[in-house]
Amino acid sequence: MINIALGDKQFKVEEAASYKERRDGLQGVKELAPDEGMIFYFDEPDLVEMWMKDTLIPLDIIFINGD
Repeated sequence: MINIALGDKQFKVEEAASYKERRDGLQGVKELAPDEGMIFYFDEPDLVEMWMKDTLIPLDIIFINGD
């Protein structure tokens, strides 16, 4: 887990760094605290698609660029 601050909010997130971690994401997770999540790193700006296969919980997706 790593800690991330967005504005005045703090989040504990798992890092999805490998292809498998990015592919699997949070599928199968049955609950997640309001301050927990997952961060996906991409080396270069690109168009990406996120899919919700076998995702059992509602999720919000936020895209953040280098600016």
